[in-house]
Amino acid sequence: MAYVVGHLTVVPSETGASYGDLDPDYLTASYRVYLNEADAKRVFAYIKKLQANSPVWNAETFNCTGFIGDIATFMGLKVPHRWQRPEEYVNNLKAMNGGRQIVRLQPEQ
Repeated sequence: MAYVVGHLTVVPSETGASYGDLDPDYLTASYRVYLNEADAKRVFAYIKKLQANSPVWNAETFNCTGFIGDIATFMGLKVPHRWQRPEEYVNNLKAMNGGRQIVRLQPEQ
């Protein structure tokens, strides 16, 4: 229900794992990259920061592809425009990055 209402107004966001997220019957697209331990810690800290600052969701402004794109940009990946269905977005993200499997973050400034 929140998904439908989220197309009309803002609703509480859910930025963690949801029921069925890893169930192959529901998985329509995936793109995984590997990080070394230090980079993974930086990415996880960035995700926690985004989660803390993303209390609401709305299909038009604060949506899942935007959330994914923020993380991918932080990791130095090329990102497609955010106004796509999630499956298309993930597949385009993978294609734009040549299916790249290993990511190394730029040194912290």
